[in-house]
This record gives sequence, C-alpha cells and structure tokens, in this order.
Amino acid sequence: MDGFIRDLAQWAVREALFLADNGEILKRTAELGLRHGLPFDRLTTHLKVLHPLNHSVSRIWRSDRPMEERFPMRGMENHPTYLTSPIKRVWDTGVWIDRRLQPGPGPPDPDGFTILDDLKIEGFTHYIMGPVVFSDRETHALSFATKAPGGFTGDQAAALRQLTSILAPVIEVKALRRTAAGLMETYLGHDTFELLVGGQVELGDGLRRRAALWYSDLRGFTALTEGQKLDEVVAVLNRYFGLVGAAAARYGGEVVQFIGDAILIYFAVPEDGFDAIACRHALDAAVEARRELATWNRQRAADALPPIEFGLGLDFGDIIHVNVGAAGRQAFNVIGPAVNRAARIEELTKTLGRPVLLSSDFAAALGQKTRSLGSHGLRGVTRAVEVLEPAEGPLAG
Repeated sequence: MDGFIRDLAQWAVREALFLADNGEILKRTAELGLRHGLPFDRLTTHLKVLHPLNHSVSRIWRSDRPMEERFPMRGMENHPTYLTSPIKRVWDTGVWIDRRLQPGPGPPDPDGFTILDDLKIEGFTHYIMGPVVFSDRETHALSFATKAPGGFTGDQAAALRQLTSILAPVIEVKALRRTAAGLMETYLGHDTFELLVGGQVELGDGLRRRAALWYSDLRGFTALTEGQKLDEVVAVLNRYFGLVGAAAARYGGEVVQFIGDAILIYFAVPEDGFDAIACRHALDAAVEARRELATWNRQRAADALPPIEFGLGLDFGDIIHVNVGAAGRQAFNVIGPAVNRAARIEELTKTLGRPVLLSSDFAAALGQKTRSLGSHGLRGVTRAVEVLEPAEGPLAG
C-alpha cells in the first residue's frame, strides 16, 4: 500500500485542492483506491456544518450508483437513526470503528448500529469508519465498505487510517468554503452573494435593473405583541417572515431586508423577459402568501389567538442594487423611487382598508384588470400618486 499512500499524498496537494467540492474529492479518492487494488464499494463523508437549517452534510459514493448528498436538518441529533449510527460514535469519541460483517440476515449489530445490519443484507463484508479531524479539533467522519470476500486486508485497513489524515486538510478547506458560501447566501440573499463573489466589494458597486418592489408590514404588531414574551414575539415574526419569504422565493423574489416587522423584496425583470413577468410574479407570490396566512390564522383561531394580517404595497421601476455604508461596515441595499413609493403605498393600506395596493406604474406593467382608488398623497413624495387594487382573482377588493 506504500504506492497508494504516496500517490494519494501527491494527488491531494497537486489536484484535490482544486476540485469543486468534497463530493468530487470522495469520488476521485475511490477511483484512485480502486486503481491501487483497494476493493471499495462504498465510501461516505459526514461533515458537521454551520447553517441555520442543516445540521450536517453526508455524501455517499457507491460503485454501482451515482453520488448521493444528504442534508440532515437541525434536530436530527435527537432522531433514533442518528442515535444508533456509527457517525455519532465517531463524532463523540473520535474512535475508529472496524467491523467485519457476515453477509446476509443474522443477529443485530452488538452496538446497535442499524446501518451495519442493512449493509450485511446487501452483501458487504467489512465496514470501517474513522475520524476526520479539522484544524479546530472538530471531529467529522469518513467511512469505507467493501463486498470483497474476507473484507479489507490488514495492510489496506492501515492505509485507510493514513488516508483520513492526508485528506483531512483538503476536506476542511472545501467544507469551510461551502460553509462560508452557505452562510453568505442565507444571510445576504442569493443576488447579493453573487455580486460579492463576483468582485462587487467597493462602496458604490452594484447592478442596475428593472423590478417590481414589494413592501409589506404587519398590522397592529405593537398591540399584538404587547405583554408577550420576547421569544413569543420572535416566533410570530419568524413564522410571518417564513411564509412570505418562501412564497416570494418560489416566484423569483429576492428578500432585501427584514425591517422590524416589515419586509422589502424585489422581483427582477428577466434579462430576456418583459416587465409584466416581474409584476405577475410579485402578485402570484402575494396570493400564495395570503393563502398560507389564512391557514396559519385558522390554527391561531383554534388556539384562541388573534389573527395576523399584513398590508402590501407594490410598485415598479428602475432600481440599483448597490453596496452602501461606511468603510468598516457595508451592506447591499436597493435604491430608487419605486422602493420609497412601495413603502408609502403600503401605509395607505391601513387608511383605505385594503390588503394590497398597486402603483399606477405597477398596474400598467402588469397588464391585468385593476380598479383605481384615486390619487393620494404619499409621505415624503411631492406629487399625488394614483393607487389601484386588483380587480380580479383572489386579491380583488
């Protein structure tokens, strides 16, 4: 196995570091091992991640099927599947697990590792899992399994222990890069992430576009949360933000900011599309958000809780998605008259008693039937602005 270890070490430095991700590294590691006579039939990596939704990422390479990626959600650490897995043992203790398996049905694994019972039925003869230790001493895991008669030889098993040490730094680099990208996209949004990784990092850098603007605000939020515990207030906000954000995302909306209990979103006009597409996407997202809100309110009514309502202002126009701020603290924001008008139009939903209001620019670009509610003065806007509402469909007044 000396030749394998030598080639692996050279490959890790010269090539592996430049591969796309840890999935590709796992695949190439399997291929290199097979060329050196290692009877790989199944390799996996199990890496903890820092992410608001996912607890970890697992990649499974098998000789007879495509690479598989799994993203266990937070809370999986309490699930029986995890509690009875070798992953937990290795993560918690850093020990190696080395099991020779008797293929076919038989008594359960003595440590209760149900995955090994499944692998025996599939014909696997040997399973090895070991720790992959990162520079911060956090322990992750890498496993190897074979169907070869007799399993891995002693020399092969020893080589696998060296393999994990050689690959650990490369796996860590790829994992950290993916973690950083995932956090940036989650906390900044997809479009802002793309601008940043594209080099738009100086003050004033940004992108001009035409877009439909969404500004929504919870009704009576102060009174609704008066006397409630802070964690209860946060739970309400996150449920509201979640249903609106999910509806917008399904129609290509980009959440720009959560501002107290308000949300600013834009729906960009596709490069090869029409203005109406962005406006229809915004309106479709509003329909879906209000449908989800109705479901939530039925649940709240059953719990004797007051309903949640929000007002929505929609406008359309030219904006710039731009990097603003001070030298030591910068952020991307959207700037343009339509942004301000959308927020002011939302304020009118309270006085006019309508849940959704449109500007005349939005209505013109939309190209669907609308009903005028007259011209109204908007706070901070010099001229009166005509506002309208949908005249057909679920949002019709």
